[in-house]
Amino acid sequence: MLWRQIDRWTGADPQIDFDHAIKSRIAVAYTAIFTLMGLVNAFLLAFVLGGRPGMAELGLISSLIAATIGIVGLRLRRPNATMGVIIGLAAIVMFAAAWANRGSFPPATLYLPGIVLGAYIAWGSRAVLVAIPPLGAYFWLIVANANPDTFGRLAFNSTELVNMLVAAAAFSCVWIVLFGSSFRSATTDARLALTEANKQLETALISAQEANRAKSEFIANMSHEVRTPLNGVIGMTNVMQADQTLSEDHRRNLDLIDESGKALLELLNEILDLSKIDADALELETREFDLSALVRSTTEHWRAQAEAKGVALSVSNQLGEPAFVVGDPIRLRQVINNLLGNAVKFTHSGRISVSLASVGEPREGVTRVRLAVRDTGIGIPGNKQEAIFDPFSQVDASVTRRYGGTGLGLAICRRLVAKMDGKITLSSKMGRGSTFTIDLPLERVEGRERPVAKRDPASVEPVEAAARILVVDDVMTNQLVLKAMVQQIVKADELIVDSASGGREAVNKATSMAYDVVLMDIQMPEMDGVSAMQCIRETRKSADARIVAVTALASDDHRREFLAAGFSDYLPKPVEIAELRRVLKTALVTDRAEGDAETAGEGRLASR
Repeated sequence: MLWRQIDRWTGADPQIDFDHAIKSRIAVAYTAIFTLMGLVNAFLLAFVLGGRPGMAELGLISSLIAATIGIVGLRLRRPNATMGVIIGLAAIVMFAAAWANRGSFPPATLYLPGIVLGAYIAWGSRAVLVAIPPLGAYFWLIVANANPDTFGRLAFNSTELVNMLVAAAAFSCVWIVLFGSSFRSATTDARLALTEANKQLETALISAQEANRAKSEFIANMSHEVRTPLNGVIGMTNVMQADQTLSEDHRRNLDLIDESGKALLELLNEILDLSKIDADALELETREFDLSALVRSTTEHWRAQAEAKGVALSVSNQLGEPAFVVGDPIRLRQVINNLLGNAVKFTHSGRISVSLASVGEPREGVTRVRLAVRDTGIGIPGNKQEAIFDPFSQVDASVTRRYGGTGLGLAICRRLVAKMDGKITLSSKMGRGSTFTIDLPLERVEGRERPVAKRDPASVEPVEAAARILVVDDVMTNQLVLKAMVQQIVKADELIVDSASGGREAVNKATSMAYDVVLMDIQMPEMDGVSAMQCIRETRKSADARIVAVTALASDDHRREFLAAGFSDYLPKPVEIAELRRVLKTALVTDRAEGDAETAGEGRLASR
């Protein structure tokens, strides 16, 4: 209680600044002890012991000076200065006592442990090192004048000396108790403050976790809600683009709608990627791939756009071909695409070059691969080069207005490269272009040359197979889009495409009719897609149907989750017509042919 009142007087609070509070308390202890010590010594020497010449006056004057220094210094909240001046005053008094008591042991020497202890608590071991020279000089002065003077004014009485030593020892005990109680009280207050701070941190952590969970749920819901209308926009646009009777103007307008929809979809995917990376929920794939082929094919994708602007695009590969490594080709392609996209966007003349090389010697099968994308574009000022790797960051607002973009691409690149244990750096000068360099540790492996995949003309031909297909979605637009896509892909007189607006209706229809394929939405009211799929599997007529999850939950985790739940395949929204063609061709042609072969084989075995 006493120390808390003193803290209020000195303006110290151990719960806020523990170090300042300790120093303030030590300064208070110094002030109190020196003031009291000087007064008591002056009284004893003047009225009881009849001490050495001038010592009573020295004690009285030093006590008044110590009190004045302490009060002024503590009110000004300068504990360090207060302690320093009082210790300096103590040194003067101690040397004066040593000289006055030459020939004997000065009782004030017993105060030295308390002085050094206080300095150590306040300033640490450095204060003890600084105290060594004056302490050495003090004891040297005592030893040098060790001969007792038995006559004259400097003579001393052994009984008086014992009394003085007892008094000094008592003051030393008070001194130690003051320091100890000060430190103990401040430690208790600091511990209580730490406990309270921990509780606040726990509360803040829980709030942060809840906020992060709410953010994840919001992003997931946003993804679903945005993908649902996008499915209608992009899907119906793709259906209309296949119409051979369109005029050039109409086809150009549809292409514009398609590009805008895909740009919005790309933005949505970038936001989801960034959210997953920040939550450390993004898992990288690990498989063997040809790095040289990946860089070459990714660069070719941007060649037409670069050359349309009069910009040359070249590739320099020092790794050789093929260059098989182990890593995540999808995410690495995403990084290269972002860098090349920016280079093409911000370069109006000159050239863009992509270089691929190894750095240093391989260690334990791991090669340091360096990929650099250089351009002669507008460049980036030095004070903005670090900021452009932050989410939603651009060089300035004019860049956003002129070139577009959200500023997410480079933020995702840096995080993806870091997740691959690599590093991405930038070198740029205004008006002279930029160079983005990626250093990645990749394991080189011996691989065989893979045949180049050629476009199968049959992959765009209609699927000719009699089929009964059920489209399940609670959004009427999605039903119309999927039905139109199916009717465009499957060409057969016996094609039947039904629709259902919910899980219960889908189960009822699957119970009364045998369907070959069910395109099942997941998030629906009353009965969701997973429950509906499980019920259909238990029906007699449609138990063997190929049930495909068609959903706006479009992450790899969701894909694995739905396939593990029992779905035959997975289609993310917006549904791409090529992917839907693959699914229907697999279900209606490949699987059916395999089933017929198995049936024929069983028939031959039975005939034997």
